[in-house]
Amino acid sequence: MRSRKNHELLFNVFLFSIAIFLFALAQGIITAVYPSYLESFVQKAYIVGVFASIVYIVQLPISAPVGALSDIFGRKKLLIGSLTSFALVEVFYYLNENLIFLTLLQLVIGVLMITIFVTAEAFIRDVSPPEMRGRVRSFYGTWITAGYLFGPIVGGWIGDNYSIRLPFLVSAILILSSLLFLIDVKDGDRVLVPDKPMKKKISFIKPLKRFLSLGGGVRYLSINAIVLYFWYATKWIYGPLYLLYLGFDLNIVGLWLAASLLPLIIFQIPAGMFGDRIGKDRVILFGVVISAIFIAPLGFISNLNGLIFMILLISSGSAMIEPLINARITDIIPKENYGEYSGAFEAAKIIGCVTGPILTGFIVELAGFEYAFFPSAILFLVLLLPSVKRWKKG
Repeated sequence: MRSRKNHELLFNVFLFSIAIFLFALAQGIITAVYPSYLESFVQKAYIVGVFASIVYIVQLPISAPVGALSDIFGRKKLLIGSLTSFALVEVFYYLNENLIFLTLLQLVIGVLMITIFVTAEAFIRDVSPPEMRGRVRSFYGTWITAGYLFGPIVGGWIGDNYSIRLPFLVSAILILSSLLFLIDVKDGDRVLVPDKPMKKKISFIKPLKRFLSLGGGVRYLSINAIVLYFWYATKWIYGPLYLLYLGFDLNIVGLWLAASLLPLIIFQIPAGMFGDRIGKDRVILFGVVISAIFIAPLGFISNLNGLIFMILLISSGSAMIEPLINARITDIIPKENYGEYSGAFEAAKIIGCVTGPILTGFIVELAGFEYAFFPSAILFLVLLLPSVKRWKKG
């Protein structure tokens, strides 16, 4: 009986992962051309960073309310509506040539993106048994990573051979196809709290306060999320611009971005299983150490082999951090607040995504592309202190 239940669980997670994989593939296709697309509207590197951050700025005040709404209306319904809308907006990106309209599109896509990611994370938390959280989250995370791995290769090829706009149209088609799998997914069990009025459920400040009040573990994991996503945002925006600055084409940009995801494919599931055995905090520490050592030199490498080798090393560290901070948060937060607190934890990631492109853009403008990755390296070095303290505590 238990074996049958586990099979049903894994099949449900598999269907859901395929649906989100197609969304991630669609977004991965965009990543190879996205910095160039923004640069076609604005010329300065720091302005590209500011425009990229608009997507995340709008997400910050709505991340917790979105999680609460998914608690109320259901993960599946919210995802179907958000993915359908997302596909439509991608078509507008393909057609748009106006800077003001681009700003509006960035705002809308930011709202839809946070809705999809918060709701998807809450769904995975709903269906994950405590003894399998690391493995289930790593399995799901591997599918997302696979989408972001293969997507840039396709997007770079399309951008080089056709135009930097066509990937947006391809993205829309893939997102609509994800609905075919999502329709058959069964919503997980949600523990609802009916006695709270709607206004309290969808507020931002109070859920955030409740989330942070859960203790030092939550605050430590939130800092990890800020630093990790600061690096991610820097990599996805200024990594491609740095390669273009060195004279590489969009095909190479796509291959480099794909290489940055390869360790996440290989190590996420083993890292999740290893974390379940020896302790998630220890595995997170290993990832922080690797990131702190290898990010800074990246901007001083100009040959392709060196760039690929270095990003593989750095991303092996990310593969140890990413699934384990999500699994560790799930260990801490109460089940009845999975949606609400998923949104609050997502807010930490958003802070990293907002600050990464803006701060890095100004560093690039003042000191050059060689120093683009220094802020990320410094943040990981600072993160080492609390990580070591937690490791010593056991």
